[in-house]
Amino acid sequence: MNLRDQFKKANLLSDKQAKKLAHEARVERKEKGREQLEQEAQQRQDEVRGLQQAGREQTRREQAELERQRKDREEHAAVAVLLRDAKKPGPGAVKFYFAATDGSLPWLELSPREAQEVRAGQLCVVRSGPPSTHTYRLLPIEAGRRVARVRPDAVAFAPRGVLTA
Repeated sequence: MNLRDQFKKANLLSDKQAKKLAHEARVERKEKGREQLEQEAQQRQDEVRGLQQAGREQTRREQAELERQRKDREEHAAVAVLLRDAKKPGPGAVKFYFAATDGSLPWLELSPREAQEVRAGQLCVVRSGPPSTHTYRLLPIEAGRRVARVRPDAVAFAPRGVLTA
């Protein structure tokens, strides 16, 4: 059942109008010829394929964006766990001073081994609380690099060039 029949059945088209439309369609087909009609059908199929391809491409882009957002959320959660579980410094006999980004000069009481590892670039000092607090922890340098990528504000001290390697 074509569209003309559906209109006729719904009483939107009279018999006379339906016959006139059918006649016009026959005349148009005869004037255009078989080759042109096939060419137009092929063009319509190409348009449909193009629209389908564009839809698939749009869906792929949206899925890629959702996947990227999911990975970002997972990485932020993993970094939060790293910061929460980082090693508390000290207690120790060595006072380790470093310049904070807010201009203050906090210090940590570290064991001699911890102080040596921080100076050697094996450990970095991270802020485990909000940026305005001075709650510091020690992280291995690899974990520090991961934190620096996601939350650079959380890294309080690392020897120059260690986190970029």
